[in-house]
Amino acid sequence: MSHPSPSALVTDQGQRVLLRLQGRIYELSQQELRDLLGLPAGPPGLGISIEGNRFRFEFAADSQTIELTVKQLLGRLSEQTAPDQ
Repeated sequence: MSHPSPSALVTDQGQRVLLRLQGRIYELSQQELRDLLGLPAGPPGLGISIEGNRFRFEFAADSQTIELTVKQLLGRLSEQTAPDQ
């Protein structure tokens, strides 16, 4: 089954992020996204570029940039949402 292309939307003045990956929607706060990406807390503001299956997250206010493939991002999201054992 084919999935739509990945997409992203930043809302609430950079505080909320919606990601669509392989047909599933993920909603994260900016801090949850920073945690997911292994970044420390920082000021609001986020730019997201998508090229093919690669995401580029740019936090301009503190000069942080992270690039991940959709597969890498899905892996991190699944780790984050896995139930504690």
